[in-house]
Amino acid sequence: MLRENAYKMTREDVLRELELLPVWTLRAPLPQKSIIEPTPLNVETAQTVLGVPARPNIIEKDIIETPQAVSNPAIIITSSDKKWTFVLPNELTGQAADLFNNILRALSINKTQPSQAQDLMQDIAGLNVGVVVAVGEKIAQQLLASTQPLEILRGKMHDTNGLQVVATYHPDDLLLHLPNKAKTWDDLCMAIDAISR
Repeated sequence: MLRENAYKMTREDVLRELELLPVWTLRAPLPQKSIIEPTPLNVETAQTVLGVPARPNIIEKDIIETPQAVSNPAIIITSSDKKWTFVLPNELTGQAADLFNNILRALSINKTQPSQAQDLMQDIAGLNVGVVVAVGEKIAQQLLASTQPLEILRGKMHDTNGLQVVATYHPDDLLLHLPNKAKTWDDLCMAIDAISR
């Protein structure tokens, strides 16, 4: 059988070609299952179902009005000497976490316990650190109140609310695009210069 004709074969043709007909018979198609619409969950029900402890400082009204702040909070990691703060859009896992920890080791940074920012701008404004590293395009745009792509935002020192901010690539991006590792190192060297002044 020619290869171009193989794409025009029906299921019966395939079974016949494999010499499975007439012994093998086709079953009737399975009945379609009805799709059940999920019922909306309120905060208390969601916390019970997910096993999440209740958080008294978040009320249902806040979740409805500001879903971005609650559904995907940023992760803030500050060095033990308060010279560095890294802001990431999410928890790192796997190779991305390993790469990030290697970067911290290369910079001789001892990190504190990560915390979640509920109001990123307010949480960052309260920091007293040497430099803030915005990790990834989404966080860089949010911290710098910009819609420009990361490639334009990185490579320079920004002053935001009295804080020095450097934007750089997310570890996931570095794993996909290895040449960006050199650019990230340049960004971090610029932060080192800012801290040592």
